[in-house]
Amino acid sequence: MTRYKAVKKIFGILIFFFILSSSLPSYGNIDDYYLYPIKPSASNYGNTGILEMPNARFMGPAKLRINFSGSYPFEYTSLTATPFEWFEATYRYAEIKNKKYGQSFYSGNQSLKDKGFDIKFLLLKERNSLPALAVGLRDIAGTGLFSSEYIVGTKRSGNFDLTAGLAWGVLGSADNISNPLNNLADVFRERNADQGQGGQFSVKSWFSGKTAFFGGIEYDYKKYGLRFKLEYDTSRPYENGKIPFEPRTDLNFGVNYHLYDWLDLGVALERGDQFRVSFSLTGDYFKDSIPKPKPKNVIKLSKDLRDRAFINKNIFYQSLNRSLRDETIFLQAATYEEDSLEISVASNRFFSTTRPIGRSARIAAALVTDDVEEIIIRTMNGDMETARVRLSKKEFEEADSYRGSSSELFLKSEIDSKSNEPLYKTGKFRPTVDFPEFRWSMSPGLKHQIGGPEGFYLGSLYWRTDTSLKLARGLSLYTSLGLNLYDTFDFANPSFSEIPHVRSDIQEYLEEGKNNIIRMQLEYMFSPIQDVFVRTDFGLLEEMFGGYGGQVLYRPIDKRYAFGLSLHRVRQRDYDQRFSFRDYETSTGHLEFYTELPLDIFMQAHVGKYLAGDKGLTLDLSRRYNSGFVLGVFATKTNLSAVEFGEGSFDKGFYFSIPTKLFYPDFRSGVISFGLHPLTKDGGAFLTQKNSLFALFGETNQSSIERDWEYLLN
Repeated sequence: MTRYKAVKKIFGILIFFFILSSSLPSYGNIDDYYLYPIKPSASNYGNTGILEMPNARFMGPAKLRINFSGSYPFEYTSLTATPFEWFEATYRYAEIKNKKYGQSFYSGNQSLKDKGFDIKFLLLKERNSLPALAVGLRDIAGTGLFSSEYIVGTKRSGNFDLTAGLAWGVLGSADNISNPLNNLADVFRERNADQGQGGQFSVKSWFSGKTAFFGGIEYDYKKYGLRFKLEYDTSRPYENGKIPFEPRTDLNFGVNYHLYDWLDLGVALERGDQFRVSFSLTGDYFKDSIPKPKPKNVIKLSKDLRDRAFINKNIFYQSLNRSLRDETIFLQAATYEEDSLEISVASNRFFSTTRPIGRSARIAAALVTDDVEEIIIRTMNGDMETARVRLSKKEFEEADSYRGSSSELFLKSEIDSKSNEPLYKTGKFRPTVDFPEFRWSMSPGLKHQIGGPEGFYLGSLYWRTDTSLKLARGLSLYTSLGLNLYDTFDFANPSFSEIPHVRSDIQEYLEEGKNNIIRMQLEYMFSPIQDVFVRTDFGLLEEMFGGYGGQVLYRPIDKRYAFGLSLHRVRQRDYDQRFSFRDYETSTGHLEFYTELPLDIFMQAHVGKYLAGDKGLTLDLSRRYNSGFVLGVFATKTNLSAVEFGEGSFDKGFYFSIPTKLFYPDFRSGVISFGLHPLTKDGGAFLTQKNSLFALFGETNQSSIERDWEYLLN
């Protein structure tokens, strides 16, 4: 019974605090007025927790946190995201400094690296008499080196956060309590301890085997922005050989300094003699917190001037064009009738579709006669019309002058599409456009390989030059060139993949293609039928493949779904990425389905043939916030076996996209995108396509316009 002494002592203390915190009322505290933003902080592993042990706290929704935690022998670098306030996911690289990555002939003296993915769900929100309750899984579908499951509760009492829970797997190594699930089934009594290549969900091992009760106390000293941490660590790393000696104690102590909303610094003393340092960088992308400029002041012309402008429409069109340009909105075509005005506009300034609609309508309403009852705005993305919005001029002016609301205006408006009959072909006023149009941009860029045997990070800094030559509406030539500035490439690990090397020869491409032609692609885009968009392309389509093909997208304006088809015939480019090719060629293509699900979740499904000839399904799920911030995950399963695919068993990864407008006091339409495949594998490999049709037109349907309708008047 000796193994129960420590857990009984801690269990008693925590139960006492739980009861005390449930019975005592909460009063205002002077600490609440201090400026230091103390919030739940990251554990060593990156997800919200104490140190080694988790708690039931979460970051707020739409947050990203980069965390580093270093000690001997474990060093963790992680990225944590919260798609929902009740769900937290962490991707982590762990460095085990007292173990080698592999044989020295290809990995040198590099220490072992292990990739892991953690998830945590909130089961119960904290209430006056109940703690917050969460369940989590650590290192799922990984090698099992840190594989754990837990159920944990956390209760707030004044400046104290009290945590207690049950853990299995590595976190349950202390084995200080019988597994309460043993009574449900015998499968919970033993745990499969095999560590493979990763990529498999070992569901049968979850919540089984050794079980431990753990706990911890956190205290916020708000006057100085400090959070003190004390925990009972049940992971016992010396039992599985992760550290060579038994620690002096199972108690860990640490303190975090919350310097800013976005920066935490931490130090800790673990197991009596291990010193750890950490820091976290957190971004909150739930809403746009930087004020943006209001619409420019529009003065309505006198009735006489408006009537004269109707008689001489050239004056009207010139005035309309000039006023729209003041808002960085460009008039593409217009038709001015006695009772209506229809215009087609394009703008690369705004992130949402509705802002240019509202600002165009405001300007138009100030110029048209009193007889005009309807203002029709057609929106464009590039050279393609995406939607047509019919606004009652009277209802718009009432909403714009605060005598009505945007919601009332929406109910009295109509949204449809005439994508195959663009106004720039049929309008009575069509500005002259001189072709060809030439644009260019230059910027630094990064190429890298993360987590390879030669080094954790190998990369290059290069100078990228992008050009576009528009020959006619819809017809453009895109070119991207790369010039190497500095790199740390030192490869000695060629691919031994048994399937065509469509991606795994990345080392050769990075080494020999330092100065390269990234892309040289001729593209034509058009809409033959209403709500159907077509793109054809030819040339050097990406860094590893060139060829020809295209994509078709059917996006009904009034539906929450879309269908697509992509098909290309491609040949593999040579490693120097100039104009020569290798012998391998193939056809690749997919049927595509896109739909909006509840909770602002988007789903994409792609079924077809990949670059290596394997066939299968890719599923992509993403969450989009009103700010434009997107978090997504994807997974691909093909007819390749786990052995043929190699380490990881199947392709998977995550990505996020942050609108640049969140960082500036003005509107921007661009995004900062980042995506990560844990491994560069040949299986499940897509052709990289510029101007994917769904990326261009997927969020131009009625549902997306309704979602962003609140921006119409500001």
